[in-house]
Amino acid sequence: MAGQEQIEIVSPHGQIRFYTLDPSLGVVNIGQHPDNDIVLDGRDVRPFHGLIDYRRHPYHYASLADGGGFDEERPFSQWDRLRIGEHELVLIDGERMGQSQAPAHAAAAETASLPPAVPLPADSEAAPRWRARPGQTVRHNLTIQNSGDNPATFLISAGGVPEEWLFLSQQAVTLQPGGQAGVQLAITPPTGPDTQPGVYPLTWQMESPEYPGWTQSEPLYLQIDAAPLVQMSRPEPSHIVSRPFRRAGRGHITVANWGNIPAQLYLSGRERRDDCAVQIDPVLDESSIEEGLEWERPQADGEVYPSDLLLHLPPGHLAHLRLTITPLSGRRFGLGSIHHRFTVSAQSPEGTFAPQTTGGTFESRPAIRVGFLLLLLFLLALSTLYFFRGDISASSGRARAAPLVIQETVTIPRLAWMAPSAETVPRPLLATGGAKARPSGEMTYAEIFQEIGALYGQDWRQLASHAQRESRMNPNAQGAAGEYGLMQILPSTWNEWAPLVQVSDPWDPYSNVLVGAAYYSYIHSYFSDLGYTDPKWSLAAYNWGPERTLGLLDSGSGWFSVPLTQRMYVADILIGVENAQALVDEAEVRYPR
Repeated sequence: MAGQEQIEIVSPHGQIRFYTLDPSLGVVNIGQHPDNDIVLDGRDVRPFHGLIDYRRHPYHYASLADGGGFDEERPFSQWDRLRIGEHELVLIDGERMGQSQAPAHAAAAETASLPPAVPLPADSEAAPRWRARPGQTVRHNLTIQNSGDNPATFLISAGGVPEEWLFLSQQAVTLQPGGQAGVQLAITPPTGPDTQPGVYPLTWQMESPEYPGWTQSEPLYLQIDAAPLVQMSRPEPSHIVSRPFRRAGRGHITVANWGNIPAQLYLSGRERRDDCAVQIDPVLDESSIEEGLEWERPQADGEVYPSDLLLHLPPGHLAHLRLTITPLSGRRFGLGSIHHRFTVSAQSPEGTFAPQTTGGTFESRPAIRVGFLLLLLFLLALSTLYFFRGDISASSGRARAAPLVIQETVTIPRLAWMAPSAETVPRPLLATGGAKARPSGEMTYAEIFQEIGALYGQDWRQLASHAQRESRMNPNAQGAAGEYGLMQILPSTWNEWAPLVQVSDPWDPYSNVLVGAAYYSYIHSYFSDLGYTDPKWSLAAYNWGPERTLGLLDSGSGWFSVPLTQRMYVADILIGVENAQALVDEAEVRYPR
């Protein structure tokens, strides 16, 4: 910046004063507070109203928002008039970056003895503070400008928080003199108790091989809010049936807190027509007590609500709850069942999270059906004939013969895993390697998941969410046990399945997803034939191993006997289905092919 470039400040009463721009600062803060560079009075001027950034050309004025960030941003050039409250600011005298009206040869001679100009971020703040909750993504746009005289490559990096939180749209930019490029920095603090609330000192840095020893950095601050993140599952089973000779029916739901602070939940249930009582009870064992779960029955005006539950859920923990649904008027005899709809809601007494609601159906069966009485009478008549069969035979003149009783030992088959082969694998899973519509290198990630999902009759969104959970959608990811690519295929699984579907490159995204989808489809068909059609069993088997999962089912155990790690694995995939399109779009930017 050449000369004495100034800002002319005209008060509401016509008084004029000047503020000289200091080239070493680059930013002018404006507002009522005395800490500002330009202090203005007036009821329409906020304590920290805005700033003028004169590190780039043209200059920019940005109005500060009350909650942080900017409300408005616009260029501020020579002789532009800027109104703040009843004051008027005008930029006068001098030109940007020392450009003068001297002849071109004189300018070249003068700049030959000066050091080369360095690039500056064209869009920055002195110390912006972003706010985010765990699992929320915030983005910051940087505009990189090459203000030097030669082409240059700029290397951009960021740090201060764990690397897996960060995403840079570009890490290297090559610009011609005067050229500009935009780079987006995205930060996603993960859910869970490890993401502690507070302010994280984040910085981004830029350097260039063409300017040895030069770096440009800027401090940023990420404020992570303290907030619970509550998720509630659907009832299991979703259709609850009253038990024989008992009017009530039972089910389970799971409530999880993926936030970074404890959650207070008020849980209540009701039937749509108020024909049933819905009671919620915690399923507590020694491990649950050690985890710090606390509960009590809510009270109001001295009255205890025996059906509702007040639950204290620490961050990163699950609570298993039992639902008991009892009709207020039961039937002893009847022909058919009565169906009810019920809901379970979770609210925050402190208003720290949005209310959650889930629900299902309850079938109330009569204690004794009329059809059952008729069947009972029929069986009674048969038993009477059998009891008096000897007398009937004697009266007809035939000798009574001793009955021959044959006892047979029936062995209940155990659930066992059958390894796939060309003979045992269904035909739709075989010979699919050449089925793709066009070369995989020409297909987007969305097209790959959609085509393979249609090939195996799977929801492509679940397939994409599965890849996100396995590899964070990284086709070059390799696990500690040597797992390959997007679906993290074990080498033994690849050697077993790749020949069946006729592919050979585990790092090719299409081939990797094809093997993973075929393997999952085989597991799902296998478990469905055994009566376990819910995808949670086949997803758990994909991660935990089919043999372990079948052994657990063979022992008579239920879903809550599956280890917590596998249950959270399945929950992440099923929850991520709704975000599948965003996942594949982000993969196109992160991992272009």
